[in-house]
Amino acid sequence: MGRITIKDIARALDIHPSTVSRALKDHPDVGMETKAAVKQLALELGYSPNQQAIHFRHRKSGLIGLILPSINMFFFPSVIQAAEEEALRKGYKLLVFQSGESLEKEKQIAQLCLDFRLEGVLVSLSKESQDLGHFEELRERDIPVVLFDKVLQGEQLPLVRIGDARAARLAVRHLFSRGYQHLIGLFDNVNLDISQQRYYGFKQAHEQAGLQVRNDWCFFAEKAVDCHKPLVQLLDEHPEIDGLFAMSDELLAEAMRVMDKTDRSIPETFGVVVISDGRLPYYLQPKVTYIHHSGYEVGRQATALLFTLMKGGTPERSTIEVPVSLVSLESTRRK
Repeated sequence: MGRITIKDIARALDIHPSTVSRALKDHPDVGMETKAAVKQLALELGYSPNQQAIHFRHRKSGLIGLILPSINMFFFPSVIQAAEEEALRKGYKLLVFQSGESLEKEKQIAQLCLDFRLEGVLVSLSKESQDLGHFEELRERDIPVVLFDKVLQGEQLPLVRIGDARAARLAVRHLFSRGYQHLIGLFDNVNLDISQQRYYGFKQAHEQAGLQVRNDWCFFAEKAVDCHKPLVQLLDEHPEIDGLFAMSDELLAEAMRVMDKTDRSIPETFGVVVISDGRLPYYLQPKVTYIHHSGYEVGRQATALLFTLMKGGTPERSTIEVPVSLVSLESTRRK
């Protein structure tokens, strides 16, 4: 058998490698029984720390990383701005990577973060990511990883997000309060937790209002353009439809292209609400009511949390929810 690693001990005790690492350092987060079990097994197996990894950890690069699934004109530019400002305030530089929604590329970037000796990493996951195994070596070397926005349900990593289900409920309740009741729902990739949470909020709002969700009126789009044809067909076949909820600016932009070609009149006979960082809604005609989801605030809080973790000042498992608010504009104001 080769050199015993933290992963071997974690596997034998059925606990997370980061828990083993903290137990071996007597971290106050870890219970006494777990610490005793870890240290006993480490002794029995002849575990010794990887001196090369220790040396690696103590070399400072002054760099943090930001991994995005894509860089578009919505939301993420504000995240980048906030992360860079926070990094500069702390005397660090920010490296920005784009996975292109590819798990393989996300893995390559994780390795680059090791090669460049980054001291912390912020991640919004690709749609192909099903687990966080490719970030494990970063954590084993005490390089904190903070997830934000697009995350995985149930993963024990610090994360920053909005209450996605709550945001969708707020949007749909607003449409109902203005008399729009037969709604289309537009959602991003079905594999993303963020899409599932926002769909859940959409559905919850219907149930709480005593209304039935029409699943054939809900679209999960791989790309925003994919919802164009189905949306045209749906509006042609169902004149009773009088409202639309879009979970992102990308989907809203595509939906409004369709709406421009229909005889529906916004807001007189048709209401529209989106979850947005608040830029696109003001460029559209009419201006679109939105649930404000601040990319800047998400980026600021995620970066602040990362620096706290880099100093060892916060428990590894923590969740921050950035508040949202309704901004009522022209698209839901019946005349």
